[in-house]
Amino acid sequence: MEFNQFVERIAALLRVEIPTPINPYDSLYDDLGLDSVQALELMIVVEALAESLVPPMQMPELYTLADAFEYYRRLRATEPAES
Repeated sequence: MEFNQFVERIAALLRVEIPTPINPYDSLYDDLGLDSVQALELMIVVEALAESLVPPMQMPELYTLADAFEYYRRLRATEPAES
C-alpha cells in the first residue's frame, strides 16, 4: 500500500478529514486535530491494516502521518512468512 492510499484508508476508518495536498509531516494533533482517543484508534487501525498479529513491545510515538505510515511498514515487515 502506498502512502496516499494508506492516508485515505486511515481517514475513512477514523472518519477524519485530511487536508489536501497531503503533507506527510502534518502533525496528527495540531494540523489534523486528532485527540488522544483518536490517536489510540489510529494505532489500532494501523495494526489492523498491517494485519499484524504481534502487538508492539511498546506503544510507538506517532506524531505525523509519516510516523503512522512508517509504523505500518514496520509491522508489515515483521510479519512471519506464510508456509
